[in-house]
Amino acid sequence: MNAHIVILNYNGEKLLERCLPSIIEAARRAKTPTKITVLDNLSRDKSREVVRRFGNEVAWVVAPKNLVLCSYNDFLKQIDEDIVILMNNDIVVDAGFVDPLVEPFRKDPDAFMVTSKCLSSDGSKFEGGRTRFRLKYGIFWASSRYPGHEALIETPGFSMAAGYGAVDRKKFLELGGYDTLYLPGRLEDSDICFRAWRRGWKCLYEPKSVIYHSGGETFNREFGESGTFRINDRNSFLFLWKNLEDPWMLAQHIGLLPLRLIEALVRGKKDFVRGFFDALPKLNQVLEHRRREKKSPRVRSDREIFGLV
Repeated sequence: MNAHIVILNYNGEKLLERCLPSIIEAARRAKTPTKITVLDNLSRDKSREVVRRFGNEVAWVVAPKNLVLCSYNDFLKQIDEDIVILMNNDIVVDAGFVDPLVEPFRKDPDAFMVTSKCLSSDGSKFEGGRTRFRLKYGIFWASSRYPGHEALIETPGFSMAAGYGAVDRKKFLELGGYDTLYLPGRLEDSDICFRAWRRGWKCLYEPKSVIYHSGGETFNREFGESGTFRINDRNSFLFLWKNLEDPWMLAQHIGLLPLRLIEALVRGKKDFVRGFFDALPKLNQVLEHRRREKKSPRVRSDREIFGLV
């Protein structure tokens, strides 16, 4: 079994300077044969020059179009490694982070994704990895910092997000990769995990693999904090409209939605309301993706998936 670390980059010269040395060191130390590629989304800065400094230890590939995380989809068709570790350019890794990500795939043929324990950039706070999601008062909710999460940080388990971590390349391609419905991004990782769980595969959390994350620097730079929240809220609606099939859960979402919108207006949560109206024009596209997804195998129900973690 071999691995390929693919670092997604867009105008991240400063971020690459910070993250690449740790990733190169981790690849050198890994018992698993591991390649490194920077997959560039048409950067306009000096990212290419930064990568050149590291010689032939890091390959450079330019995506034909900036599709954010969806740029992985075509690239993973062009390589042949068993396991692909998908990384943002704002992540620094522990020297031993590769092998604990790969090991679960050796043991479990149903493993689809294995994600690391993510700490803040200074290592002082838990940022994520063991993620759960719920339908909370009719609205999609996902978080790694839920009540009682502290007791589980050092315990392997299930997860519901794949924004970073290792994936089985063949399973990833069988799912069609990340869904372009969510562009420019947010929640496409929860979506692909949901679809994997539905097929009977597993998304796992492995705390022995440790990374340090600066926290969405590229996305916040492009859209600002308010814009990021607005896109996240829009995609929460798209996620539910595309994926939810359970009649009771759908009824809960539809029935409570007017109240949630009124509550958001009263409390000044404009991004939530704007996100809803941003989602409405994509309804036809959502229905198309929903029809396509219904053709895939079903092993677990919505309720089983939401209740896993």
